[in-house]
Amino acid sequence: MTTAIVRKELAALWASSLPYVVGAAFHAVLGVLVVDQLSSRAQAVLQPMFPIAGFLLLFAVPVLTMRTFAEEARTGSLDVLLAAPVAPRPLVAGKWLAAWLTALAVLAPAGLVVVLVEQWGTPDRGPAVAGFLGLALLAAAVAGVGVLASSLTSSQPVAAMTSVFAVLVLWFADAGTSALSAGRGLASFSLSERLRSFADGAVDSADVSFFVALAFAALVAAALAVDLRRLR
Repeated sequence: MTTAIVRKELAALWASSLPYVVGAAFHAVLGVLVVDQLSSRAQAVLQPMFPIAGFLLLFAVPVLTMRTFAEEARTGSLDVLLAAPVAPRPLVAGKWLAAWLTALAVLAPAGLVVVLVEQWGTPDRGPAVAGFLGLALLAAAVAGVGVLASSLTSSQPVAAMTSVFAVLVLWFADAGTSALSAGRGLASFSLSERLRSFADGAVDSADVSFFVALAFAALVAAALAVDLRRLR
């Protein structure tokens, strides 16, 4: 069942202009900012690209996930779907997986930066592999939050803005916490801090677990929201 939902969602997503527009905007901004970083550093290094790409994903992924449930709720087709014997968990998992795969496809051309930088130097490929792994995990977590936001409303813009706000709060969770006694605890929820170790070439199991746990928690909450809607 999940496979059928993934195929349906992928077909619907790529039949629209959304992934192409999001991808074009993402790489246009990423390219300008990465070139600026490389020019200012005058070094063939890849590490500056990953926090930039991670921050841009906070805006790109919610746009890709905003229609997952909100559009069907607006048109009424979600009620028809829930009236059928379709369990909420496979439905949520399928929609999330399709959104995540689309986000990875949108992110994939960033790999060309590695090829281009290697033309002018010999950057360490370890941070490149770890950095892209971190971006993939970040995209999974943000997609989970986006699916959750979409399951709570029938408005696509509201779903996108809600998920963007939520992940921005998590991204800057460590900002201004040095003077607080709870600073370290808040910093542990920071998406930017969790991504930093990947950009440095280190794959920490704690960081991997954090992204996986965030995605899982968001999807469980989304399944509960969809189940409550079905019961109503």
